Amino acid sequence: MEPQEEQSAREWVVWEPQSEGFAEHVDELDIHPLTARILHQRGFRELEAADAFLNPTLRHMRDPFTMKGMEEAVHQVLRALDRGERIVIHGDYDVDGVCSVSVLYEFLHVLGANVDFHIPQRDQEGYGLNAKTVRRLGAEGCDLIITTDCGISNVSEITLARELGMRVIVVDHHTVPPVLPPADAILNPLQPGCNYGFKQLAAVGVTFNLVVALRSRLRKHGVFEQIPEPDLRNSLDLVALGTVADVVPLTDENRIFVRHGLEVIAGRRRPGVAALMERASAEGGRVTPQTISYRLAPRINAAGRMGDASMCVELLTTQSYGRALDLASQLEVLNKSRQELERQVLMAALPQAERQVEENRQILLVYGEDWHRGVLGIVASRLVERYNRPAILMGIDDGQAKGSARSIDGINVIAVIAKASELLDSFGGHTAAAGLAIPAKHLIEFRERIDAGMREALSNEPLPHPILHIDCVVELSELDDHFARDLDKLGPFGTGNREPVLLCRQSLASNVRIVGRNHLKARFREGNTMLEGIGFSMSESVPLLSGPVAVAFVPRYAHYRGRNRLEMHLRGVRPALTERPERPDKR
Repeated sequence: MEPQEEQSAREWVVWEPQSEGFAEHVDELDIHPLTARILHQRGFRELEAADAFLNPTLRHMRDPFTMKGMEEAVHQVLRALDRGERIVIHGDYDVDGVCSVSVLYEFLHVLGANVDFHIPQRDQEGYGLNAKTVRRLGAEGCDLIITTDCGISNVSEITLARELGMRVIVVDHHTVPPVLPPADAILNPLQPGCNYGFKQLAAVGVTFNLVVALRSRLRKHGVFEQIPEPDLRNSLDLVALGTVADVVPLTDENRIFVRHGLEVIAGRRRPGVAALMERASAEGGRVTPQTISYRLAPRINAAGRMGDASMCVELLTTQSYGRALDLASQLEVLNKSRQELERQVLMAALPQAERQVEENRQILLVYGEDWHRGVLGIVASRLVERYNRPAILMGIDDGQAKGSARSIDGINVIAVIAKASELLDSFGGHTAAAGLAIPAKHLIEFRERIDAGMREALSNEPLPHPILHIDCVVELSELDDHFARDLDKLGPFGTGNREPVLLCRQSLASNVRIVGRNHLKARFREGNTMLEGIGFSMSESVPLLSGPVAVAFVPRYAHYRGRNRLEMHLRGVRPALTERPERPDKR
């Protein structure tokens, strides 16, 4: 099912070109005029920049050694390889963390390294390193710990590891705290003094850069004269999975990783991904970021939410398709359990959320006894979608509250939480998502502090209304095969590179019907052109379709009876427009 945040938008805003400067792109880049308009809207006004955007290649990757800490990180790993030391990769239990571990584990395993991995169990160990795990690894003879998708905030735990004689490399992408851990090397583009030119990598993107740097140095040392050189393109499916699932912007290097990674996923080269696709009924049609977001990622995340995510590393690194199918089936069961728990927590959370909305709270803080921690983040996201304001969901157990925060565009939720940091036991994350722990006795005071922090962040203005940004006003006849082919070049779509939203100002609907519980299907005609349209959770729009309507929609391929066709995925329906919606002064 599709996200619904745009469908609830109340304000339509059309971006229109300031000039006709995009026209030269049509011939030079062999693209549709509508494609050129969209590129121009999004700031790609120079031919070279537009061409790089449409044709991202691995050659456009930055030199990984420009990342602060890379030389020392490579040195430490090569030292461990030369001496046969025991390496343990410590990851996180979400998709990004699992994929980060899998990419690095697979690479080191091929090299014959003495390598193992550890994924903490959410209920027992919590997020990141903990002292008990560090002591156990030391007792088991670990020489080098490599954290992936965690570690940047684990000052005391990494201090302990060093005291126990272990070396530590931190591979992370989360917000950097004021005090960095005493690791032997830290890879995080956000750390002060890092000259790496792109700051918004997922952890799996940072990990992939480490692997690229290691391969480069091993090649220089002649290692691949004795053993086959790993083809790192085969790891891009995992990089794409983690990048899309972690909702980082699909721009710059992330765009490169995902564009090529989707091709690897479509090729079903990895037994674990192929099995996951089969069990998720995602084999037919095209592989897109939506395939990851709504089919694959929830199943991988289910293991971390409901049990032990280590099985996901096995799934993603096994060479046995039979074993992969068995693991994918187990994930399917866990995912169904997760869905039921999510429903239960959401139903319990809604009355609190409703009351706080009525009280005009600018940020929601909802909590309950014994709520399963594995679903708190996703339920917080549901509240954000429903009420268009940041939400924090917390489960209380034995006087301690732990939970997750999710935000709206333009609000740095970690900065809002930091306003009450002295009340917290711990917190960390991104501008859009965070985790936190607090004694339950402080929750009421915490609510007041973060509400004040939100009002400060908003400069005491009301919460912004959702806006549907429309790229272009079009006639349906413009949506020909040439433009349909160009959609591939404009993608992959996601955060930072949203799908183009088009507006047909006057059309007539026919064959209107409700499918599923509340989804709208219809055919829309303008002149001699007719396209199929579907609007998820838009059954309330049916009465409008008795007359001429304006339709805001995303053009998207649909796989139907063995072929692809262009469909309108509706974002809004209104009575037919005779004038264009207002264009803002600035974007």
